[in-house]
Amino acid sequence: MLEQLTIKNVAVIDKLEVSFKDGVTVLTGETGAGKSIIIDSINMILGSRANKELVRSGTEKAEVQAIFSMSDGVRRFLEDNDIDTDDDGIIIRRIVTRDGKSSARVNGAAVNLNLLREIAGMLINIHGQHDNQALLTPEKHILFLDAYAHTARPLSEYKAKYDRMRAIERRLKSFQTDKQAKMQRIDLLSYQVNEISSANPEQGEEEELISQRRLLENAEKINECAQRAYANLYDYPDGQSAYDMISDAVDAMSEIAEISEELRNAYESISSAMYVIEDAAHEVKSFSESVEFDAQALDEVQDRLDLINKLKRKYGGTVDEVIKYGERAEKELNDIVTSGEQIEGLKKELDVINKQLKESAAVLTKTRAEAAAVLEKEIERALHELNMEKAVFSVQIKPQEYAANGADLVEFMIATNPGEDLKPLVKIASGGELSRVMLAIKSILAKSDDVDTLIFDEIDTGVSGGAAQKIADKLKTIGESKQVICITHLPQLASTADNHFLIVKDVDGELASTTRVELDLEGRVKELARIVGGGAAGEEYAREMLRRK
Repeated sequence: MLEQLTIKNVAVIDKLEVSFKDGVTVLTGETGAGKSIIIDSINMILGSRANKELVRSGTEKAEVQAIFSMSDGVRRFLEDNDIDTDDDGIIIRRIVTRDGKSSARVNGAAVNLNLLREIAGMLINIHGQHDNQALLTPEKHILFLDAYAHTARPLSEYKAKYDRMRAIERRLKSFQTDKQAKMQRIDLLSYQVNEISSANPEQGEEEELISQRRLLENAEKINECAQRAYANLYDYPDGQSAYDMISDAVDAMSEIAEISEELRNAYESISSAMYVIEDAAHEVKSFSESVEFDAQALDEVQDRLDLINKLKRKYGGTVDEVIKYGERAEKELNDIVTSGEQIEGLKKELDVINKQLKESAAVLTKTRAEAAAVLEKEIERALHELNMEKAVFSVQIKPQEYAANGADLVEFMIATNPGEDLKPLVKIASGGELSRVMLAIKSILAKSDDVDTLIFDEIDTGVSGGAAQKIADKLKTIGESKQVICITHLPQLASTADNHFLIVKDVDGELASTTRVELDLEGRVKELARIVGGGAAGEEYAREMLRRK
């Protein structure tokens, strides 16, 4: 369960720390006090997308930390993901910076948002006002049924076969073309494959050819300059070369080198220079002798470069892209040529996978149908407890074409008054009725859910009077086995809670700040009186409500 929530620099919240207990905890306060910001902060822990707009003005980052007790299932999951479980608690910390960057840690270990969502999803189930809209989207009804029916395993097995079936169908479709277009494609691919394979371009070849062309084009200049350099360095015909003069200097220095260390260092440097010049001179001569202008070789190099450039213009900007294009064209050509054999093989595989898919879909349908028969009775009973005594609820399952989630079309049907025919929930229910249907579903799913903490953000929207009291009673019942946290404006719900926090917004100058107050008995009386309208009569009514708790 959620033990402690610490919020720093989130919207109007400067710093807020709340310690939660078992049972039902309610948060009340004036509209705009910051109750919704608390939900936004919890959503950050749940792995919602980073929203830099939540970072409090004048600060660089928003931070939320939550401490949970740890169940055995969650402990195993953390251990499987190499997250420390030495303590009995789980600490989740999320930071969002002003530039929109986000980071998350679980027990000190950095985690990505996908892993954070998995972990937090095992700890908290949050229901906001927008969740009621899921009931107005029939396509999402199947998700509620699957959650109750625990279809994860059969659905996973079905999806694996469905994905393979779709892949085979796409492959077969790629082979479907008329004979003339097929022959035209074979001709084109054959020409392209032959052109590239005949040229046989190699990686690095273009750079090597460009280097060869540069040498051949400059062969005469290379020979002329190299000969002059060699003569000046080592074999000057009409005088001394650099080597001769430095050699004389080495001879002279050898006679005085031992006189001092400075002279010996100079002698060694000059000797090294002599050897360097000798080696360089021989290298220049050897290179010049290897370079010879060859018009035919130059033409061959240029022709090869022209061919490579032609291939690049047709098949890619680089030699590597040309080679890859040739490989793809050859594969496609082989696929087309052998398409008949492949089609037969794929059709046989498709027959097999369709039979398996039918079996998996049947298992999934049977699982859903059995669960639906129980679920609709449980929801109906829960609706009767929520002041909809005459409501009749049905989970309708119709067959459909194979889809990603099976061959079932699921829709919730309801009749809210005696004698009425069942009609789609989306066409019947009012806002208050939707809230009660959602609460009924949530209360039933909570029984089989391993999540310890349920959070309801204004689940009471659109209800009042007796219906409000029924919702309060239902949440109280859920609170006997789960930790329930509610944001509410209903006095009936606030009065039956085990713990009550008042959310207050203070304005200091131009900057607002939200705080929380844990209410004692008198504090609860005053807050309930405010909700019902205030005054002495309001306080007396509040005391009576708390006495009936």
